[in-house]
Amino acid sequence: MKKFNFAMVALLAATLAVLPLRMEPAKAAEESDWSMYFPTDIDGHWAYDELDNFVVADLMKGYKDSKGVVTIKPDKSVTRAEFVALLVRALGLTSNESGKTFSDVETDQWYYEPVRIASSLGVVNGVSDSEFGPNKLINRGDIATMIVRAFDDTVAFDSSSKALPFGDVPSYYAASSIKAAYLAGIVNGITDKAFKPFANAKRAEAAVMLQRALSLQKTQLPDDGMLKTIVLQSDRVEYDAINNDGLQSLNANYSNYFTAFQLSANRAYGDVLKNIDSEGYTMKAEETSARKLDVTFSTNRFAIVSSTGGAYRFSYSLDGEEAVQNQSNDGLYYMKKMEDNSWKIYAVYQETVQ
Repeated sequence: MKKFNFAMVALLAATLAVLPLRMEPAKAAEESDWSMYFPTDIDGHWAYDELDNFVVADLMKGYKDSKGVVTIKPDKSVTRAEFVALLVRALGLTSNESGKTFSDVETDQWYYEPVRIASSLGVVNGVSDSEFGPNKLINRGDIATMIVRAFDDTVAFDSSSKALPFGDVPSYYAASSIKAAYLAGIVNGITDKAFKPFANAKRAEAAVMLQRALSLQKTQLPDDGMLKTIVLQSDRVEYDAINNDGLQSLNANYSNYFTAFQLSANRAYGDVLKNIDSEGYTMKAEETSARKLDVTFSTNRFAIVSSTGGAYRFSYSLDGEEAVQNQSNDGLYYMKKMEDNSWKIYAVYQETVQ
């Protein structure tokens, strides 16, 4: 299971554990659907890292059954509509154009918008002139084709005459894309000698191929200083809200800096702080050790900022009783570029940073 012992959630648990006994338990915060971020069927999977990252970043959606159990179904075959939606979300594709008209893509269907966007940008075509085939399973060759089209402007694909090592890729429309994606390291064969271009692609394969392609986008890297400023400002807003009694606006401010999993986590934490405040406690948060920030990874759309050496002190008191928590804020801040070109933090992992 995902380890998310990041600073604020760790502090939330510690705060609740040491509240004075005479204080009535804080009312439960409005429950977020945490289960959607913790699918039960990806632990130990060969594609765990990519699947977990896609789930946390709100790029891949899970399935919830009648008992509330969430699964990703990593080995389930992907439909054309599902893959196009995943591709559009991962790349943050937008378009004001109408796109191609398909008789089997109605405006009230969940996949209408991603198909419209992708088709208007020339990323996808139909299975015929009039049909898109949204519910048809997509094969590995077609995924390679869509990925190469979508990333053609931001990834340097090899157009050399190198031969593919696979003997099962015929001379057909997807052959050049399979070759380009393979040489770029985006796709591999099922075996050393077989690619199986007509085999149905799995959800795990789709996530891994897209993750690899996203990691190759290096044409418009974000400014390191801008990323570091977002991390620092996200802390400052929280400290100011705690110290200056601005908790009512805290959740709104969170949305300026956080998204996806981390936004849900911080909002839950903010609700706990408001519950403590409503009991009459005085709270204070202060930095006790300045952190060092480094951008350890960045692409056009994703980045990781490492924080080391930082710490803060959180205290709350009532009628002469005081409780104090000292917390390190070392960790890794995972960030992504939003559709409006802003950058936000989608996960914070408190880890040992080498």
